[in-house]
Amino acid sequence: MRSINTIVAIAALLYHSASSFTLPTSSNTKRFHINTLYSVALPIPDKQEEDIIATTTSTSEKIPAVNTIQDLDGQPISPQYFEQKMDIPKVEYYTCPEKDAFSGFMSHACRVYLFPDKQTVFYKSIIFENLSHAKEKMKVSPYKLVRDAKSYTVVASFMNSVAAEELRTKAHVHIPKQYDSILRPDKDDPIKSKFSFLHEDFAPIDGWYQQWLLHDIVECKAALHTFAKIHAYFWYGSNFYDNEVAAEELQNAIWKSGSYVQPSAQILDGVCSTTKVSDEWLVKRLMFEEELSSLECWDNLGIRLQSVSKECGRLAHPFAYDDELNVRYQRYKTFTHGDPKQANLFFRKQPTKDTDDGIDDDLELEVGLIDFQWSGFGLAATDIAHFIASGVHADRLVNGGEEMLLQYYFDELQKYLVEYGAYKNKKEAIEQYSYETFMEQYDIAFLDICRLVIAYTWARFQGRIEKEDEEGCARTMNHTSYNKSILNVIWLVTKCDDLLKSRGV
Repeated sequence: MRSINTIVAIAALLYHSASSFTLPTSSNTKRFHINTLYSVALPIPDKQEEDIIATTTSTSEKIPAVNTIQDLDGQPISPQYFEQKMDIPKVEYYTCPEKDAFSGFMSHACRVYLFPDKQTVFYKSIIFENLSHAKEKMKVSPYKLVRDAKSYTVVASFMNSVAAEELRTKAHVHIPKQYDSILRPDKDDPIKSKFSFLHEDFAPIDGWYQQWLLHDIVECKAALHTFAKIHAYFWYGSNFYDNEVAAEELQNAIWKSGSYVQPSAQILDGVCSTTKVSDEWLVKRLMFEEELSSLECWDNLGIRLQSVSKECGRLAHPFAYDDELNVRYQRYKTFTHGDPKQANLFFRKQPTKDTDDGIDDDLELEVGLIDFQWSGFGLAATDIAHFIASGVHADRLVNGGEEMLLQYYFDELQKYLVEYGAYKNKKEAIEQYSYETFMEQYDIAFLDICRLVIAYTWARFQGRIEKEDEEGCARTMNHTSYNKSILNVIWLVTKCDDLLKSRGV
């Protein structure tokens, strides 16, 4: 039987790796934004156009832009709105280049350039009745719209919390400041729900960038370092909980059980996804017949995974219900991001020291995190399994790469568990949360993610795209690894099979 390293290596001959790239925005996405988020564009004065060009591009090419965006009622947003919400000096005008527009399944957003100071800010609008994906949910899974509406209240509550501010100022984790949020959930008619957010921007002009998937070891470690700090800061018994008011605020702000992938958040057509794995495997595996049909698990992976899906779902998300498992896992309880895919990560290189010649030789890679819709209490290992499975390229995970990253994360977590007061010293930390315990939780969470991938998310697979395909990468920037990289599909399926075998399934 071929090993996972051999299988991925063979596939890699067909899909070559490449270096980083510049992400274009498709014309369809731009036009969609013009029609749904922007008001009718007014002529832009020459001076303003010169400012746009100077700020958003290094070439003399003119950048299509509009100078008015709409609020939730379809009214133009004035420059004074930004002055008031951001508490900044006079904003004479603003512009929104089409290339900085974004269209997701459940939102529209744009980068706003404020003049004359050339500051940027991020504006996000969610109007369910204007989103085709929301309309489809209303037809087949209306409860998901209620769930999604709550997820936006979670974002607003968490971003304004003491917990979020302490992450920024005490743990030095980069999460965007929230300048404004408007929440209009409609419980009686969820499709009428509307939300908008004005956030601090992780902008390219400030050095921030993203990757299609994480491959570089420094970027992978930087992300894991950041997750370790977050998980340790809110670990059960840490210093954070000495502030009872802040602790109660956090508890009320986020999901009782975080994570986008958990079974209770993924009821498909009225049926729990844990019961659909076997049937969906028989259908969806055909998309990858050329790459997967030679595997030993081709005929039986679905039924084998389904046999453990319910148990794995409960163990990976122990705080979803008030029962004995919830109590037993309290000592591992922490805050989890809930959707740590690569699209929610930003990176920036910053100097850490000055040299005599004025050149910074030592650079630190900073990490910015966005999208806290699915944040809640959970297990650190579940968050990390989600990150590894959805955000890291398979090339980085084979030949011992996954094990190296997991050991790095665990070592960082242990360090910060002591620093943030969850445990008194290193000895207590390793006794209370051993690497073996972490890996057992990680493996269970990985199988739980495979359950959702097969039962649901593979319906969004976007074709065989790899890093050298700039247009394809731009189109799938917001997609998870297993929905765009065939190498990651092979890696995920092979690892799932190996884990099941190790458990006698």
